[in-house]
Amino acid sequence: MLVGLTQVMPRRAVVPRRGRFVPTVALYAVGAALGLAVAWWFPWSGDTGLHIAVVEQLSRHLGDPPDPLVGAHAASPYYSPYSLVQALLARVTGLGGYDVLRVSALGNALLIASGLHHLVRRLSTAPWAPLAALVAILLLQGTTLLTWSGFLGLQSLAITLSYPAAFALGVTLHLWGLVAARLVGRGGPWTFPVAGLLAADVVLDHQFTAVAAALGCLALVVGGRRRLNLVEVACWSAAVAIAAAALATWPYFPVLSLLSSTGGLDRIQAPLYHHLLGFYGLGLATGIPALALRVYRRRTDPLAWLAVLAGLFVGYGWVTGHATWARLLPAVLLAGQLAVGIEVAEQLARRPGTGRGRLTVAAAALGCLVALPTQAGVLHYAAPLPASLDRHLATKRDWVGYGWVTRWIGTGRTVLAGTYHAARMLPGYRIFTLAPAYPEPWLRSAPARRAARAAILDPATGHARRAALLGAYRIRFLVVYPGQAAALRHAGVRLHELGRSPRFGHDVLYRVARA
Repeated sequence: MLVGLTQVMPRRAVVPRRGRFVPTVALYAVGAALGLAVAWWFPWSGDTGLHIAVVEQLSRHLGDPPDPLVGAHAASPYYSPYSLVQALLARVTGLGGYDVLRVSALGNALLIASGLHHLVRRLSTAPWAPLAALVAILLLQGTTLLTWSGFLGLQSLAITLSYPAAFALGVTLHLWGLVAARLVGRGGPWTFPVAGLLAADVVLDHQFTAVAAALGCLALVVGGRRRLNLVEVACWSAAVAIAAAALATWPYFPVLSLLSSTGGLDRIQAPLYHHLLGFYGLGLATGIPALALRVYRRRTDPLAWLAVLAGLFVGYGWVTGHATWARLLPAVLLAGQLAVGIEVAEQLARRPGTGRGRLTVAAAALGCLVALPTQAGVLHYAAPLPASLDRHLATKRDWVGYGWVTRWIGTGRTVLAGTYHAARMLPGYRIFTLAPAYPEPWLRSAPARRAARAAILDPATGHARRAALLGAYRIRFLVVYPGQAAALRHAGVRLHELGRSPRFGHDVLYRVARA
């Protein structure tokens, strides 16, 4: 029993090692099945094109990679330790960025499963607790589909499992497990430098997850019953120093510059505050009672403290309009999901169970059942579903690809991408766009590039200015909607239609005729 972090459990809940074998194998089997399924079908949606572009550019330009979206030579936080490993994998194996992401999905699934095993066994002696926690994470989200990097529902992970946020989550779980073990006196001197390096990696890989990781470490320290002595304080200070040194020496971007580079992020994150009950209702409805039970048993419970600390930042973002803080909502949900999984596993291991415990198990089972229509839409990626079933399932459609443009456009060219999908998918084929599809406050030329795109597409722009902008950015091709092309033609711009997307019929490729 781990004093201070493990809940006080009856002796019969402690099981021998052989009793943990089957639950552990089941946990890794589920994680591997999830990773293999995503790697096999690998839907292209959301930010997938961006992350393919990161791998493609870094694998070819390890020393000085260009911005993955626009090709400008500028420091970019997209080039992280995680993407460096992906780039090295691409160089060694010859795999393209798309296939590297497929392999990454499997690796991240196993990393998350192992992280849950590492952490949850520090919080509970119930052998099935890590697997129960994984099931809660995948299903107990909401009844409205939300697919967003860093959010952990089954259908969201089906798209984002290869993203840096998923990798950072797995590293964070291991970091918390390491801290939890050390706070009860387990682990040798190696614990501190490893913790420092893991923390630095999370900061470099995904800054939103890094804030949650820091809050989780603080919650674990608060939850520990014994006080830290001076030697331990010095050792943890050394771990922080190691993390700071790793961050300071990272060659691809200066981390401190991100503190002042938040422009445009609030607007992008604002939808996360919409439909709170729809997006997160099931997780909150089951997680809050489970956390309340833990607080009732011990007021310094680390999961409860994590939920409270992250919730304060989420509330601050709601009140002030700084919607970027909504990215800590996964930490709030994760604390509750871990609590639900642990409570369910402990109640099932206890004979006989308590009345409160049986209610918790029933509520969790009901929540998972209610979640199925929202999360079961992942089946659509495996095979077409009957219309009678498909209309009852929430699904994020697979974009499939955008390779049709490569018949006319070679790699390294810059294209004016005036449509939603073109701006997000072309970089995955090493075709740069005039302006980035995402906020890049660290890219100094981003405002000028967006202004240039708007001016070129504005029919009121004079012929000489438009020609100067097209020449300055070496643009010969436009992917725009037919209405935009008609307006430009009406203004005297000569456009030759080359082809249109077989998937998105309103995305049309044009070549600008030379004057």
